[in-house]
Amino acid sequence: MSDAILYSGNAISVADGKGRFVLPLEMRRQVKQASGGENRLCLSIHMANGCATGFGLSHKQFLFDEVAELERLAREANRPFNGDLERENRLSMIEDVNFDDGGRFFLHPDIKEEVGITDAVFFLGVGLYFQLWDPKALVASPDRPAVIRNKAKRWLDARAAEGGK
Repeated sequence: MSDAILYSGNAISVADGKGRFVLPLEMRRQVKQASGGENRLCLSIHMANGCATGFGLSHKQFLFDEVAELERLAREANRPFNGDLERENRLSMIEDVNFDDGGRFFLHPDIKEEVGITDAVFFLGVGLYFQLWDPKALVASPDRPAVIRNKAKRWLDARAAEGGK
């Protein structure tokens, strides 16, 4: 069995009065494990999906090592490969944030703006990382599983019925 941390499941968090979101309990446990026991969460932007991503510190090393492997394979195949550009794409947008023991954390303003998150986050575990979606954007994303889009839509509908945004 691999030692890799694999994120799965889904949850919704609404920002508290200070603007913090709550990392779901199982994802929180896994992030802490992947961060050497520290309450450190890495956040970035998924360039293709229009969402943010989250993971522990060990995944940063994985991303760096993956680029090194791509460089090696390109060299062996005598193909051009710009390792510096690939590291920029994978590592330059990562923001490390602390979370408290209750899982509360601040989502970096640049990330919030880039992916359109305001006061609610839909967490979606997808393996080596998890995604953080604005629920409306998730519903509007046809490539996501229908069951997940429907869950986000039901949550949005219930919120609207209660007078929320």
